[in-house]
Order: sequence, then C-alpha cells, then structure tokens
Amino acid sequence: MHTKSIRLTDEEAIELEKLVAVTGEVEAKTLKRAALRGLQELRLEQGILAFLRGQGSAEAAEVAGLPRALFLQSLIDRGITVLQGPSTLAMELESLANELGSEPLQRAARSLANHET
Repeated sequence: MHTKSIRLTDEEAIELEKLVAVTGEVEAKTLKRAALRGLQELRLEQGILAFLRGQGSAEAAEVAGLPRALFLQSLIDRGITVLQGPSTLAMELESLANELGSEPLQRAARSLANHET
C-alpha cells in the first residue's frame, strides 16, 4: 500500500471539513474516494480525447479504463458521434466477418445485404 499526500488551501480544507461533517466519514476515506473518482473522470476524459483524435474505440476504452460497451455508452451520453454515416446490420456483420476472417459469416453478410436492398 502507498501513502500519498496533498496540500490544500485554507478554503479547500474548510470544504473538506464540511463534507466530512456531513458524511460522517473519516477524512482519509473521503479524500481517497475523491481522488479515485477524479482519476476515473480524468481517464474517461483522456479516452474521449483519444477517440476524437482517431483512435479506435477499443483502444480509447482502454485509456478510459472502461469496458468498450460502457465507453461507447459514455460517448453516446455525451452526444459524441460513434458511427459516421448510416450503418446496417449487414455492414456490421460484414465488418465482423472480415475481422474474424470467417468466410461463412462473410457469405451470411452478403446474403443479408442482398435482402436489404
């Protein structure tokens, strides 16, 4: 276990004291929760920036420290466009088939695409 210390201004220390008084928590526990929550927010912010700079959603989710599905939901919740242009099930299936190198899945995607048009 590691111990870290921080310096607070008088105003910040007063705010911390108020919060501790309201929650009834030990000051160290309150500071730890605040630090961990702040780190989580900073990671998410960096993950979003990575995604906006063109990194793939899986890599950006890793930066954010979230599973990809939760990261994508975070993007959607913030109004960030996840898909450019229209997407169909056939297109998504074909992309997955290509990524997996699955010929049967590629055939199924082509068949589905033919039925969609």
